[in-house]
Amino acid sequence: MPRKCIVCGKDSVVFIPYARAAFCREHFISFYERRILKTLKKAKFDGGRVLVGVSGGKDSMALIYALNRLSGELNIDIFTVHIDLGIYDYSKVSREIVENEMSRIGVKYEIVNVRDYLGVTIPEAVKKVRRPACSVCGIVKRWILNKIAYDNSYEYIATGHNIDDVSTYFLKALFTQRVEDLMRGHDIITPPNLEYRMIGRIRPQVYLSERENQLYCIFNDIPFVKDVCPLARGALLHKYKRLWEDILQLNPIAQINLTKTIMKLREKIPQEKVDLQKCKICGFATTSKDGICAFCKLKLRIAEER
Repeated sequence: MPRKCIVCGKDSVVFIPYARAAFCREHFISFYERRILKTLKKAKFDGGRVLVGVSGGKDSMALIYALNRLSGELNIDIFTVHIDLGIYDYSKVSREIVENEMSRIGVKYEIVNVRDYLGVTIPEAVKKVRRPACSVCGIVKRWILNKIAYDNSYEYIATGHNIDDVSTYFLKALFTQRVEDLMRGHDIITPPNLEYRMIGRIRPQVYLSERENQLYCIFNDIPFVKDVCPLARGALLHKYKRLWEDILQLNPIAQINLTKTIMKLREKIPQEKVDLQKCKICGFATTSKDGICAFCKLKLRIAEER
């Protein structure tokens, strides 16, 4: 027997195992947006000026579309930044999708080029420093988004971290005894610390999956980059992510439960004070003992390799 939508009784188009609920297109969209509202409201987010980093992938495209629709209820003023990473045709397609879609839905946006900040593209940087591409890319994107947000007085940066990302980060930390990663891992809201030029973070999709983000895009006719980043193939974190396939067959809510459990444990364990200082080169926050942030170290290393 085909499942019926739990809300209206029409034929469903999707079944969400952890919610034990089937939805038609209209009510899945409502369910998805309510999850974002509930997540942020429960975390006591009260709005503000939000910069949204949009890569062109399904997670960030779903995020900007949903936040734009919910901007009134969330009391947010949003602005989008897309970083052209210079990753061959992948970046060209990503940039085109973001430009076209932001213009279509009327969201203010800016396209920036990674070369203007780093001096090279991401593929060139990876070759020079011989580090995993995802690590290099993460350092660069975090620094650029924080700088743009700080320079333009945004209070928060919204990122497209989903439950697959967050739960896998915690799972890997458990398996590799990375206690520090468990303690500093992704929260729904990270408050700003303007003394050290740190913009706050919100992660509205933390309890939504990649599949749900993709379905939200499909049901709303939102274009997104369908190819996997060519530099990310074979990344270790993706291998850990595949471990969830069997676990979710046994327990569909396991990812959410693991994430919530670790977040609750962190609340009960006294946090060690983080020794923040301003980077000697760029002035943004770092915990490095030598006083130079990861981004500036990367730039120095690239300069040495020229």
